Amino acid sequence: MYVLKDKEIVFVFTGPTGAGRKTIAEMAGATIHMKQVLSYTTREPRPNEAEGRDYHFVDPDAFAAAERNGEFVEVVDIDGVRYGVKHADIEAALRQYGCIYLVLNRYGAEILKDAYGDKVKRFFIYASPDTIVERLKNRGDSEDRIRRYLSHYEEELAYKSECEHAYENIDSSHTIYDVAKTLESYLQRGLLDLD
Repeated sequence: MYVLKDKEIVFVFTGPTGAGRKTIAEMAGATIHMKQVLSYTTREPRPNEAEGRDYHFVDPDAFAAAERNGEFVEVVDIDGVRYGVKHADIEAALRQYGCIYLVLNRYGAEILKDAYGDKVKRFFIYASPDTIVERLKNRGDSEDRIRRYLSHYEEELAYKSECEHAYENIDSSHTIYDVAKTLESYLQRGLLDLD
């Protein structure tokens, strides 16, 4: 497994589905010019998702073959759907950019923390259940899918205390600014005025 160098950092955004973790990660990452490493998944893309932008969408056989070959640093199963991040993708992005971010559920975040230790900084993004329901409805998720996501809410929320940082995402623009400031404090590249 790749050993992270002194200034290399892996930022992991986690939290309940619908809280805005992906949006916050993408906008804060873009603000300070940071590269995302995408997960592979066996599920079908949603209408607003694209291959190589949101996930790498692969069939279950290809995923299983990559898993047998030891290509994944983490693999999780959520409601019968497989997700995983490849060692090679993390290594290549770190070599090129020096710092990266991923958007993972709590199990993926735990696996990366175990794999890379203090080089992983977890950012927990959360919102109230009512806010999440409203966001998921606006996204076009079915009532059944929303119920499934909410069934994991308390379990996901319990992970907040284990993360290095936590942000309640009430107003995305404020959350993005606060997260970008914290990311920049780790990187110390002078891209943001931290005062």
